[in-house]
Amino acid sequence: MSGLEQDAERIEALSDLRRFVEIVTQRGELEIIEGADPHLEMGALYELSLRDRYPPALMFTNIAGCKSDRRVLTNVRFSKVFVGSLDLDALKQHRAKGKWEAGLIPPREVSTGPLFENIIRGEAVNVFDFPPVKWHPLDGGPYIGTECLVINKDPDSDWVNVGTYRTQMQNAKTLTVFIEPGKHGSMIREKYWAKGLPCPMAVSVGQAPVLGIVAATSSRSGVSEYATAGGLIGRPIDTVRGEVTGLPLPADAELVFEGFMPPPYEETMPEGPFAEWPGYYSSDGGPQPVLRVERIYHRNNPIIIGQPPAKPTYRGRQPSLDAMAALWDALEAAGVPGVTGVWKLDGGGVRFINVISIKQLYGGHAKMAGLVATGARAGAYLGRMTIVVDDDIDITNPAEVMWALATRWDPKTQTDIIDGCWTGHIDPVVSPDKRASGDITSSRMIIYAVRPFHWKDEFPKVNAFEASDLDAVAKKWAGRAKFLRAE
Repeated sequence: MSGLEQDAERIEALSDLRRFVEIVTQRGELEIIEGADPHLEMGALYELSLRDRYPPALMFTNIAGCKSDRRVLTNVRFSKVFVGSLDLDALKQHRAKGKWEAGLIPPREVSTGPLFENIIRGEAVNVFDFPPVKWHPLDGGPYIGTECLVINKDPDSDWVNVGTYRTQMQNAKTLTVFIEPGKHGSMIREKYWAKGLPCPMAVSVGQAPVLGIVAATSSRSGVSEYATAGGLIGRPIDTVRGEVTGLPLPADAELVFEGFMPPPYEETMPEGPFAEWPGYYSSDGGPQPVLRVERIYHRNNPIIIGQPPAKPTYRGRQPSLDAMAALWDALEAAGVPGVTGVWKLDGGGVRFINVISIKQLYGGHAKMAGLVATGARAGAYLGRMTIVVDDDIDITNPAEVMWALATRWDPKTQTDIIDGCWTGHIDPVVSPDKRASGDITSSRMIIYAVRPFHWKDEFPKVNAFEASDLDAVAKKWAGRAKFLRAE
């Protein structure tokens, strides 16, 4: 398949969940799992799949105790049709295809769509008509929203925000949506509550993969993820208006819950605990606002996307090209020159350890890059460590990054510790006392593992051949030295 054909296939898969299923089936990357129990067994099978760097898409069908036409699909974002190679060249190509928030295409409202094939109203509303999956052993209940879209609209403007926040099934007509303070979804709902109003809200739990990708990635305030998604696939996202809130819902979504979230002084419910992506049950959520569900919309034979968090040390918990591209874009937008790469080390998940490589141009350049990467929205939330290295370091190789720390970093003179930074309830190092006081902040460490600029030319030379010289010798000897293999 040519590069153009691969790009076309990727756009098709991004644009339509059912087309994605067809494509991964044709590629031999879908596995059907029949009859699994939604109580922990599905979660265990999903976690076992993460032993592979590119885990198969798992389609759970005929789920035990559930209606036979309800399906749950996992590992959508981890599919090789989207991810491809996981290296710096792939990240550069990913950015070249279209930066976040570049070429925005606003959504297009249509009168109807597949989402309206089934509309459930009034007393018939029952969220437990859909698989109540308990993903992890100590979860406080079933979670239907793990790679979901939580949709709400700013009451003072036309801004529609689409974010991914965990959603727990509470009773037949009630969900809880856990949103960390400072997230756009929380900022918007607080505006309604300040006016004494319930916040209109919808939760989609099956939709075009591109929407799940952008909803889980940081965007600027006022920029709708619908428009970002449209720009990435080159056409508008079709939306339909919800019957009770008027919110724009993806017209081809699989399953959407719609209703209102009253102020927390009116009603809350205990939420969690839930095993979050840092690898811990670090937050039980406490009493959380509720979403009173008034409508359920779903397609025939709906597909629910299940993407629960898992310990970030699994090989299948891949570094996110989207998150890295967003941080690289933020560095460039802030005017940081000479950035040659952005990466996230395995084990640090999508946020904890950011590595920035630069070609040093002036004194203070490394500090500029480190401070911006630590403070920009794409890197600020739930961070822990920012590591700045020279451009000769392969930042995708943890051994190379550790070598830079071991040999170019002086802990006393090349480290900044910054306190009072934005983190979340799911951060395991936030102490019980801080949680009780509402102080959800933590410190950051910025490491400048670079040759000191004012004497970098005198820094000891690296003990290694140039890559081009090694390649030339390897090619010459490939047929004679048995340990070499021709490319």
